Amino acid sequence: MNNKLKNGQQNGIAKPGMPDVKAPVQVPQPQQTAKPTEAVKPSIEDRIQKVEELRSLTGKRHRTLETLNNLRTFNFGADDSCVLMVQDSQGHKFQTGNSNLVSMLKGYLEATLGDKVSALDDEILNFKI
Repeated sequence: MNNKLKNGQQNGIAKPGMPDVKAPVQVPQPQQTAKPTEAVKPSIEDRIQKVEELRSLTGKRHRTLETLNNLRTFNFGADDSCVLMVQDSQGHKFQTGNSNLVSMLKGYLEATLGDKVSALDDEILNFKI
Protein backbone atom coordinates (compact mmCIF):
# COMPACT_ATOMS: atom_id res chain seq x y z
CA MET A 1 0.00 0.00 0.00
CA ASN A 2 1.28 3.45 -0.90
CA ASN A 3 1.10 5.88 2.11
CA LYS A 4 2.77 8.82 0.44
CA LEU A 5 0.62 11.85 -0.40
CA LYS A 6 1.05 13.67 -3.63
CA ASN A 7 1.90 17.36 -3.66
CA GLY A 8 -1.24 19.39 -2.69
CA GLN A 9 -3.15 16.37 -1.40
CA GLN A 10 -4.60 16.21 2.12
CA ASN A 11 -5.23 13.29 4.35
CA GLY A 12 -8.66 13.89 5.85
CA ILE A 13 -10.85 16.98 5.80
CA ALA A 14 -9.86 20.29 7.44
CA LYS A 15 -12.45 21.65 9.87
CA PRO A 16 -13.04 25.39 10.21
CA GLY A 17 -11.75 26.96 13.45
CA MET A 18 -9.18 24.26 14.03
CA PRO A 19 -5.49 25.18 14.01
CA ASP A 20 -3.44 24.19 11.03
CA VAL A 21 -1.44 21.19 12.18
CA LYS A 22 1.15 21.79 9.52
CA ALA A 23 2.26 25.13 11.06
CA PRO A 24 4.87 24.76 13.78
CA VAL A 25 3.62 25.72 17.23
CA GLN A 26 5.81 28.15 19.16
CA VAL A 27 6.04 27.11 22.78
CA PRO A 28 7.16 30.01 24.96
CA GLN A 29 10.30 29.20 26.87
CA PRO A 30 10.61 30.49 30.40
CA GLN A 31 13.18 33.23 30.64
CA GLN A 32 16.22 32.22 32.55
CA THR A 33 17.27 34.73 35.11
CA ALA A 34 20.72 34.83 36.51
CA LYS A 35 20.67 33.32 39.96
CA PRO A 36 22.77 35.28 42.38
CA THR A 37 25.47 33.11 43.80
CA GLU A 38 26.00 35.49 46.71
CA ALA A 39 23.66 37.75 48.62
CA VAL A 40 24.07 41.37 47.70
CA LYS A 41 26.28 43.02 50.29
CA PRO A 42 25.22 46.42 51.56
CA SER A 43 27.46 49.35 50.79
CA ILE A 44 29.65 50.92 53.46
CA GLU A 45 27.24 53.89 53.66
CA ASP A 46 24.30 51.53 54.25
CA ARG A 47 26.18 49.72 57.00
CA ILE A 48 27.16 52.97 58.68
CA GLN A 49 23.54 54.16 58.52
CA LYS A 50 22.33 50.91 60.12
CA VAL A 51 24.95 51.16 62.87
CA GLU A 52 23.84 54.73 63.58
CA GLU A 53 20.20 53.61 63.78
CA LEU A 54 21.17 50.88 66.24
CA ARG A 55 23.23 53.36 68.27
CA SER A 56 20.21 55.68 68.40
CA LEU A 57 17.97 52.86 69.64
CA THR A 58 20.43 51.87 72.35
CA GLY A 59 20.75 55.54 73.39
CA LYS A 60 16.96 55.84 73.73
CA ARG A 61 16.89 52.65 75.77
CA HIS A 62 19.66 53.91 78.05
CA ARG A 63 17.95 57.28 78.66
CA THR A 64 14.56 55.65 79.28
CA LEU A 65 16.08 53.15 81.70
CA GLU A 66 17.93 55.96 83.49
CA THR A 67 14.67 57.92 83.88
CA LEU A 68 12.90 54.82 85.19
CA ASN A 69 15.63 54.13 87.75
CA ASN A 70 15.62 57.77 88.82
CA LEU A 71 11.83 57.67 89.31
CA ARG A 72 12.08 54.51 91.42
CA THR A 73 14.32 56.30 93.95
CA PHE A 74 11.45 58.52 95.14
CA ASN A 75 9.77 57.40 98.37
CA PHE A 76 6.49 58.88 99.52
CA GLY A 77 5.21 58.82 103.05
CA ALA A 78 1.72 59.33 104.41
CA ASP A 79 2.72 62.65 106.01
CA ASP A 80 2.16 64.68 102.78
CA SER A 81 5.84 65.50 102.54
CA CYS A 82 5.88 65.17 98.77
CA VAL A 83 5.07 67.86 96.23
CA LEU A 84 4.47 67.48 92.52
CA MET A 85 4.76 70.50 90.27
CA VAL A 86 4.26 70.60 86.51
CA GLN A 87 4.99 73.75 84.50
CA ASP A 88 4.46 74.28 80.78
CA SER A 89 6.39 76.51 78.38
CA GLN A 90 3.95 79.40 78.90
CA GLY A 91 4.46 79.45 82.66
CA HIS A 92 1.23 77.68 83.64
CA LYS A 93 1.76 75.60 86.78
CA PHE A 94 0.07 72.69 88.44
CA GLN A 95 1.17 71.80 91.95
CA THR A 96 -0.14 69.25 94.41
CA GLY A 97 0.93 67.77 97.71
CA ASN A 98 -1.61 64.91 97.61
CA SER A 99 0.56 61.85 98.24
CA ASN A 100 -2.09 59.47 96.82
CA LEU A 101 -2.18 61.37 93.53
CA VAL A 102 1.61 61.60 93.37
CA SER A 103 1.95 57.89 94.17
CA MET A 104 -0.60 56.95 91.47
CA LEU A 105 1.22 59.13 88.93
CA LYS A 106 4.54 57.57 89.87
CA GLY A 107 3.08 54.06 89.37
CA TYR A 108 1.67 55.04 85.99
CA LEU A 109 4.97 56.54 84.86
CA GLU A 110 6.91 53.46 86.03
CA ALA A 111 4.60 51.15 84.07
CA THR A 112 4.78 53.33 80.95
CA LEU A 113 8.57 53.60 81.08
CA GLY A 114 8.89 49.84 81.72
CA ASP A 115 6.76 49.13 78.64
CA LYS A 116 8.91 51.52 76.61
CA VAL A 117 12.12 49.77 77.72
CA SER A 118 10.61 46.39 76.76
CA ALA A 119 9.57 47.70 73.34
CA LEU A 120 13.06 49.11 72.74
CA ASP A 121 14.60 45.79 73.85
CA ASP A 122 12.48 43.95 71.28
CA GLU A 123 13.34 46.46 68.57
CA ILE A 124 17.07 46.15 69.30
CA LEU A 125 16.93 42.33 69.35
CA ASN A 126 15.08 42.25 65.99
CA PHE A 127 17.34 44.85 64.37
CA LYS A 128 19.21 43.60 61.30
CA ILE A 129 22.34 45.13 59.89
